[in-house]
Amino acid sequence: MKRSLTFIIIAMAALLTNAQDLYIGSFFVTTPEQEALLGDGKDKWTTRRQTVYDMFKYELPDVLGLQSATSSQMTAMRAGMNSGMSGLASYKLAGDILYNNTVELDTCGVVDGMPEGCSCTWAKMRKDGTEFYVYNICFTADSAYVSTNRLRTVSAEMVPTTTPCFVVGNLGMKEGTQPHKRMTAKFPDCFDSATYKSAEYGTVNNFDLENNHSTDRFDFVFASKNVTVSAYGQLQYAYFTSENGTYKRRLPSSHFPVMAKVKM
Repeated sequence: MKRSLTFIIIAMAALLTNAQDLYIGSFFVTTPEQEALLGDGKDKWTTRRQTVYDMFKYELPDVLGLQSATSSQMTAMRAGMNSGMSGLASYKLAGDILYNNTVELDTCGVVDGMPEGCSCTWAKMRKDGTEFYVYNICFTADSAYVSTNRLRTVSAEMVPTTTPCFVVGNLGMKEGTQPHKRMTAKFPDCFDSATYKSAEYGTVNNFDLENNHSTDRFDFVFASKNVTVSAYGQLQYAYFTSENGTYKRRLPSSHFPVMAKVKM
């Protein structure tokens, strides 16, 4: 009995030693066209982008899914996050998924058959020999359920059951809705799974937190059931602009980034 118990303890220790930590998240960038419809119209990408770069240069995520971003915004984010880092991190793009030099890209692509207005990209990656998949989503409210079903079907065909898998992005519907329930049946919500969480607000702020302080979450990090979630957080960085001697607190995007620290 003692010998069996010793073997179990050694085996568990080996599994924990081989497990890889991953810092993964989602960021709804907000296009210039959307900027004009929100806030006071002065939350320009050219004004807020340095705060975005600095925020993620400090956080140093391993993988970051980007939604609602133009190609020039994504290219600028990659360049801005690499600037001045002196080898501490080197970010690359796999479609609309940013990843740093802790991660190796195997291959990536786009999930076809999505409803109009909805997008889903994917990447097969590796960290220190551990293989994993990432799906980056941006769904509309009207098509969130259909899109979720399509993602579930594709991921079941692509991802081995023992391989960690993540879904990050804008679901288009809040927690507790049918699309969210459908997603979490296969990919639990890291907000619910996390041992520790810091997320006091909803994820949508529309550049105006005072008038948009709901607790509803539309942006998510989901993870397969073979992933352990240690922490979940919503980044609430800000910057200030001044007009006529009055300072205004501004936000890096119309949605707060959401991040998860996991072990796979």
